[in-house]
Amino acid sequence: MRFLLSLIILSSLNVLAQADSDPKAATASLFVARDAFYADVSKFRAGDLSEEQLVQRIAEQFIPLIDDRKIALRVMGRFARQATEDQRKKFTVRLQSSLVDTYARGLAAYGGERLVLPEEAMILRTGRARVEAKLESPGKDPLPIQFALGYDEKRGWIVENVVIAGINLGLTLRNQFADLVRTSGSVDGAINAWTLSAGGSG
Repeated sequence: MRFLLSLIILSSLNVLAQADSDPKAATASLFVARDAFYADVSKFRAGDLSEEQLVQRIAEQFIPLIDDRKIALRVMGRFARQATEDQRKKFTVRLQSSLVDTYARGLAAYGGERLVLPEEAMILRTGRARVEAKLESPGKDPLPIQFALGYDEKRGWIVENVVIAGINLGLTLRNQFADLVRTSGSVDGAINAWTLSAGGSG
């Protein structure tokens, strides 16, 4: 699951595309994310990148391209309206840190899986698309992965959500935050206790 989350994180990066209804442009960010992941795996395993250097690389090159504020608000769900601006900013930073950490851990847990992507996405309507992919592992049945994408005029196609074998990860993270609010008794408590379920540090 760490490997899957790391792919999702990387797939959420901004890669400028040409049009809001081009099925090939909609998949471009996924191909770039996948190939970048494999390149990092090679460097990490060859000893060309230490874990610390890897995390720094992610922070410098990838995180500035993620709409971390929007992602944080979606994970907070209804509690985002209850939170103060300072709390929303704090959670945005905390979520960003856990995403970077999860990506780095995903590299270490990588076991040779291959993400198979179609050449074209399914355009649902202007600015909205779906990509039906699969994760192939030696000796195992392919794992279906569905990417939901949205188009931003300034940023191009961006992954908005992912469903893996029927599990909606966006909803899963939102439920995780809601559970933390209930167990801690407050939004601030949930923010302080936040970690990604795959092992991200908070």
